[in-house]
Amino acid sequence: MHILTVYFEGAELNGAGNMDFRSGESELRKWTIWPDTPRAAERLRMLALICGDNQSPRLLTAFPPSAGNPSKRSLRLEFVLARHAPRDVPANVFPLVSSGFEALPGGAVQTMTRQECRHGGCNIPYRHNPLGRSLRQNIALAYGPRWQLHQGTDCFDFSRTTVCSGRLLSLFDSGACLTDPVLFLEKLHYRTRKARLPAVRTMELLRALFRKECGIDTERWTDRDVSFAREWEKLTPWQIQAVAPVLDAVRHLLDATPHDLNPLERPGVILWRFSSSFCRDSRFNGWIAALDRLFPTMQFVAALPADAAEALPREVVEKRLGLPAPVAATAKRRFTHLGRMDAGTVLLIDVDGKIPNVALMKLSAFYRRTGYKTTLVRQERWDVETVEQVFASCVFHCYSSLQRVARLRKIFGERLQAGGSGLDLKLRLPAEIENMAADYSLYSETAEKAVGFLTRGCPFACRFCLVPVKEGAPRQVSDFDDLLQGRTKLVLLDDNILSHPQAEQFLEEMAVRKLEVNFNQTLDLRLVDRNRAGLLRRISCRNYRFSRLNYHFSLNGVGNLDVLRRNYEYLGLRKRQDNVEFVCMYGFDATLAEDVERFQFLRSLPGAYVFVQEYMPIPGGPQGGNPAFFDNRAEELVNQLVKICFPQNMKSMEKYYMWLSRLYFERFGKLHMPLVDTIFRYNHRDRKGMYIARMESRSGQG
Repeated sequence: MHILTVYFEGAELNGAGNMDFRSGESELRKWTIWPDTPRAAERLRMLALICGDNQSPRLLTAFPPSAGNPSKRSLRLEFVLARHAPRDVPANVFPLVSSGFEALPGGAVQTMTRQECRHGGCNIPYRHNPLGRSLRQNIALAYGPRWQLHQGTDCFDFSRTTVCSGRLLSLFDSGACLTDPVLFLEKLHYRTRKARLPAVRTMELLRALFRKECGIDTERWTDRDVSFAREWEKLTPWQIQAVAPVLDAVRHLLDATPHDLNPLERPGVILWRFSSSFCRDSRFNGWIAALDRLFPTMQFVAALPADAAEALPREVVEKRLGLPAPVAATAKRRFTHLGRMDAGTVLLIDVDGKIPNVALMKLSAFYRRTGYKTTLVRQERWDVETVEQVFASCVFHCYSSLQRVARLRKIFGERLQAGGSGLDLKLRLPAEIENMAADYSLYSETAEKAVGFLTRGCPFACRFCLVPVKEGAPRQVSDFDDLLQGRTKLVLLDDNILSHPQAEQFLEEMAVRKLEVNFNQTLDLRLVDRNRAGLLRRISCRNYRFSRLNYHFSLNGVGNLDVLRRNYEYLGLRKRQDNVEFVCMYGFDATLAEDVERFQFLRSLPGAYVFVQEYMPIPGGPQGGNPAFFDNRAEELVNQLVKICFPQNMKSMEKYYMWLSRLYFERFGKLHMPLVDTIFRYNHRDRKGMYIARMESRSGQG
């Protein structure tokens, strides 16, 4: 993000006017230098209000009295920003945006409408919140002439309020604290020792800058046993004044873009009101030049004494930044246009499947045999000028899938025949089609692997499951030759193959044929005995991509855990050598205590990890949820839960933790912070503050 123009009215010292940071039509001044006067300080604060957006009410409390004085008129700010793809906005979004707001007497902030803004320009898109909600977008930092440092009190948990106010507040409040330098350097050092490339690059840049321009001995900063507390104690006051804001800026850039290989090259805005004594040091110009190189795409707006401004290096003052090139505004296409199809074409639509749809492959085989052509589309929005017959298969009974089907009915009308377990559990393909071998040419991913059923059905009548209603008792529906069609990789979709009377014969044949098998719908560990365990160990059990050995089981309750442990031991699986995925459903009728017991049990099994799935109601089936999910031990149980860490696929557990966090908040009206910390410990750390703010806002609305 860069600031292009600002129009203001009602400022205490500046009155009404504008600030224009452009240099021609396609460039922007990298450095804008103002004499350090009260009027310049007020302009910097107005820019900070623009960059603070959602934090503006908080910043206004530290603004000069005019903004909050009922006797004064309101402060109006209109502005135009440049946003850079892909960091701030997607590549196809128009890069310029205008907006505006009014700081009312008393400190409230009111967003202006497009009609109320008079200076943005009719050719520039208008947005009420041009900065977005993510902490990774639109980076803006501000530094005043005086500040303090956190000393063991810094917050690195991405709390939105803490981060945003920490980015800008020192321009308003001399008591505001910047990043704890010792703690930050320790964290950066840890990432460097782990060979994380962004940290390694950043550490080398900082060491070179501080050594050359600040005279700091940084030789030991990469040593394993370095003590940054002792290193910091060696610095002079001038060195601290030079180093601390730079470390703060680097910290926020790394926080905002944890996976960016070059985080310091991110476009943004830095507002700075320099201390007079600091500016007049002989090393200041060299430090400014180094700062310019450290942040090559940052826009700087600074206030410093006139004599210091005149002495700045010309090559710095004359630097320019390129503005993002405008893109033509394109309307979003609602549908994927397939055009006019040839006569005799059958359109097959896979509404929501993630794996090849067997029913559609059988329909394709049938219609191709009778002389038709078939065309497949997947998980898209469709627009077809003409087509004779349309078949759609919907696997999941959820809102998004049902909405897609509704759109299809609107488009195709009576030409559409829709089915699948997401719509009707009793609707079947005609026997003539059901008994056909699948057309594997319909899906490109079936070139090397077969997909389908040897058996259907299950003897257990689990209330949450659609199989008893849809399939009934176990029965064989195919043989290996028809299913494989010459392939040696098999994605087996059987509901419960181990419940079939011939299960051991099927397993034996898989082993003899040397098949690689993905038991996609999992195996029933309750039905594993010593003999079946030996057969499974002979089969090359694989994950869906066939990239590694993987066993798949399910665990949806806590009954008979001792039996399950015994059967698991028959397999002779080893920790750190075998991969065993347990699919676990949640959100049906289990309690928190049962969930904790289940996950603790899985964590105790060698090689086991978890893949969680939220219960999705089936057509005509029971709704999920358990009013007695929490008991009087809720706090204790959640604390036990967050200590369970699976060595694989922990990201899947984060989905369950997020669901649990929302449920906990709804029940108790507060966040369980250790649970929130666990959710964002490894992934999407920069979104933690936004999540906290969103949940807290719900509490306020309630």
